[in-house]
Amino acid sequence: MFQKTRIKLTVLNSCVFILLISVLGSVIYMYVRNHMFDDVDRNIMDAIHRVEKAGLVQQMHDPRLRLLIWGNDKIISNIDGPDEYIFEKNASKFMPHQMNEFQDIEVDDSYFRTFSVKAIVQGKTVTLQFVENIDGEMMMLHKLMLITIIGCVLAGIFAVIAGFILAERALKPIKRSWEKQQQFVSDASHELRTPLAVIQSRAELLLQKPAATIQDQISNISVVLKECRRLTKLVANLLTLARSDSNEIEIEKKEFYLDELLKEITEHFSEVASIQGKEIVLKSAPPITFIGDRDRIHQLIVILLDNAMKYTDEHGTIQLSCFEEKNHVGLMVKDNGIGIKEEDQVKIFDRFYQVSKSRTKTDSLGLGLSIAQWIVEKHGGKIKVESKFGEGTTFIITFSKKKIK
Repeated sequence: MFQKTRIKLTVLNSCVFILLISVLGSVIYMYVRNHMFDDVDRNIMDAIHRVEKAGLVQQMHDPRLRLLIWGNDKIISNIDGPDEYIFEKNASKFMPHQMNEFQDIEVDDSYFRTFSVKAIVQGKTVTLQFVENIDGEMMMLHKLMLITIIGCVLAGIFAVIAGFILAERALKPIKRSWEKQQQFVSDASHELRTPLAVIQSRAELLLQKPAATIQDQISNISVVLKECRRLTKLVANLLTLARSDSNEIEIEKKEFYLDELLKEITEHFSEVASIQGKEIVLKSAPPITFIGDRDRIHQLIVILLDNAMKYTDEHGTIQLSCFEEKNHVGLMVKDNGIGIKEEDQVKIFDRFYQVSKSRTKTDSLGLGLSIAQWIVEKHGGKIKVESKFGEGTTFIITFSKKKIK
């Protein structure tokens, strides 16, 4: 698919480039031609004015310019010079048919530009034909035409090569996005298949014992409910990411106190952390005003806090804090849990990426940090992770005050 698209882009880019070069070459050629012929025409018109002013036929000053006098459809003036034979041999081609107009004549590989007018000489009406040899101009124009054609051919070859390379570069991000989308669909299908398979198997077990009471089947029912909750969360996260990719989610920025939001979240999670034998410590500076989507910032903090609790062992400590600097407002979630290996740190924000489950008993979907990163970016902020394996992890988020206003 991408190979065909690459070829199409190459052909399209090449055609456009060749067309532009051809138009440019034609414009240059016509400009040079008109400029040259303007000089020739000016020279002929100056000769006409000199003849009119003198009142008689004079020898032309320019050796390339000749004056032929026609009467009764034949040349009646004397012709001297090396090109005498040309005019005598090709008199029929030089015979003026139109008056007061420039004409171009080609005879015996020579080129001439003529201008004819009616005049009265010695009481007789004759035709004065001013003829200028333009071999030099035509030779230069032929060379220019040859150079233009060769240039267009070379430019066409270059356009094809360059177009092929540029098409490959242009398709790289599209191809990368396509591969990510395909991987996303594959991972999403796999994640959806797992809870659905569990729900189906447990439901079939329930159907095999229709006489059993709820108390007898409580284990199967609890598994079904657990997987339903997991499925609901997965679908909600997938919907959030899908809508974020298509920019369908609007961020409603309003002013609120960031420290109060952290205090509210800490109160909700402290009881759960206490039951798990963990401690959440809140460190908050004086009131910090923040402009952003309060619900999304709440979701961001919950994701990071939930992530810290999953990967922190019993008796561990999770520190939640916010701070304000001259140009930034920041959040920090720090734990002394199992930490993240260095090779995994660059991948943790990828969708469905999960650190090896052999080090933890958690059942993560691998979507939380992707959503967290999206929320931070929508607020013009940056998120980074600092971690040492076996010592703990710290997520630091900074928002520029200029971008959040």
